[in-house]
Formats: sequence, C-alpha cells, structure tokens
Amino acid sequence: MAKLIPMGALRPESKRDLARNAMLVDAKAGDFLFRTGDPAEHALYLLEGQIEIRSPTGEVLSRLVGETVQAQHRLPHQSPRKNDAYCVTDVRCVAVDNHLLDVMLTWDQTDALEVGEVDSTSTSDSDDWMTRLLHTPAFQQVPPANLQAIFMRMEKVNTVPGQTIVSQGQTGDFFYVITEGRCIVTREQPGQKAVRLAELETGSCFGEEALISDAPRNATVTMLTRGSLMRLAKEDFRKLLNEPLTRRLSRAEADALIKNKGGCYLDVRLPSEFQNGSIGGAINIPLYMLRMRLSQLPQDKSVICICDTGRRSSVASFVLTHKGYEAYMLSPGLNDAS
Repeated sequence: MAKLIPMGALRPESKRDLARNAMLVDAKAGDFLFRTGDPAEHALYLLEGQIEIRSPTGEVLSRLVGETVQAQHRLPHQSPRKNDAYCVTDVRCVAVDNHLLDVMLTWDQTDALEVGEVDSTSTSDSDDWMTRLLHTPAFQQVPPANLQAIFMRMEKVNTVPGQTIVSQGQTGDFFYVITEGRCIVTREQPGQKAVRLAELETGSCFGEEALISDAPRNATVTMLTRGSLMRLAKEDFRKLLNEPLTRRLSRAEADALIKNKGGCYLDVRLPSEFQNGSIGGAINIPLYMLRMRLSQLPQDKSVICICDTGRRSSVASFVLTHKGYEAYMLSPGLNDAS
C-alpha cells in the first residue's frame, strides 16, 4: 500500500489496520467493477489489467492501466457512483473500506491520535477493537471528527472475573465497549432470582440506555472472564455519539416515509400504555425487550420509534441503529404530537 494515494502517507499503524481489512477483487474482461448509481462502500485501486471509466451513456471518459502512476490513485469514489467502470481486460483490484480510510486520514492529518494513547498494552487478540467497532452500522454514521474525539476521550478499565461493571438501579455514568473478555447481563425482579438476559463478547457495547434516558441502570453487567473495557463518560457519549445518530422525524415526515418507502412504527412503551392508545398499525415491543425481539422488525425497511416523550424512543433508535436498522425517532413524542 506504500505507493497508493492517499494511503501511502498514513502512519504505519493506520496502514496496518487498512491492510487487515482490505481484500482483492478479480474481474473478467467485459465485466463492470461498478455501475452508475452503485454505493461506493469501498475505495478501489487497479493493480493489474485495463479499465475504462464510462459515462452512463457509454462514452469513454478515461482509461486506466495497472502499475502506472495513474493507477496509484483510487478509482472515482463518489457515492453513489457517477459513472461505470468497464473491464477491458481481466483485472485485479484491491478494495479498502472507504469509511475506514476517511477516518484514518482524518486522524493522521490532524495529528491528534496515537494508538498508544488509547491502549498501549493491547494484545494481538484485541489491538484492532477500534477497527471492528468502526465496521458496525452505528459507528459508520458518526462523523470522523467525532470518532477521533471519542477514541481520545475513552478510558481503559482492566477487569477480573466476577467484577460488577454496572449495577441495576444505579445512575448511569459511562458507555462501555468490551475490548477483551466476556460479560453476563442479568436483571433482578422483586422476590425472584436474577434472570440471565444475555452474554456479551469482545466488540459488544452496553450502558447506553441509562445515559440517553437519564433513568437508573435496568440491568447488572458482570465480567465472566478477565478482560478489559473502554469507557466513555456520559456527556461525551451524548454529544459525540448519540446526537449524531439520533434522526428525528415529525409525524408528517414519518407518515410520508412509510407511505413512499415502506416501514413501520415501533411503540417502545409498556403494553399497558400501548393498549391505552397509539398510532394505528404500530408494533409494540417494550424497550426492555427490544434486543430479544429484533426478529419481529423488518430489517430492510425503516423503523420509526415512538413513546410519550421521546426519551425511550431515543434509546430504541440508538439500539436499532447499532444493530444495522434504518431507525428514526418520532419528535415530538406522543404526548405532544398532533
């Protein structure tokens, strides 16, 4: 990657992260690497062969041959693609995640983040937790400058088996990312044995609900193994991560989205609240059950989260976005919506 532009100017650790996630793409003569209108999820560099960049009408705009100076630049990378890339011969390209490349360029050009500042003692099993996190749908929607600030402000916490990270009923103060190890999530009910809700592994996040809603922690998270976490303070989480991900729609905008593109309303209040009145056709999944009942929601359509005030729907929108859904929240909430 040393000769590829702009990757050649990146720091060694940034190049390593990109190379770890890069892949080779082979195509036959007569194939199209991409067509007009395709999303530009990857930056493509031509290594071998010859391609033509063509307009949507078929006009040849430029020709590119592998192992030339011109081939050191990525192919046109606007998203969606503005032109076609036609293979004149068999070709081989290297594909690099465009979002990850943009983040690395931002960090390196501002000279604001060194890997050692975040985790200078990381092991080979956990040293690319940031890269894995950046590939989640939620973090790919956060502006690179925000991501830079998030990783700079995170604190490392080393843990031991049996250590309680957050306790049910406590006030929320941090958002957590597991960088190494496993946790168990449990919830207690009065007079009953604690219920096991989930087991979280490296790369999982938790703790956002209490930070967004200002409600007490609704579950206890305990380490099952020795490990490490990165944590982000409440105000930094809200400003840098939650706000960029919170997409608000008015009732008119939400209705139009569902009518034109398909989707559904998701009422995240309790069943008793839902039965007392909601938006017609809404699905009811209480917030505390959302992660366990994701299969009831359409993965390929928009989900507009609703509640009385917008507090619970904001949490639901964050959770769904992190899980890869196109999620919104209705604003204002049902108490004020017309």
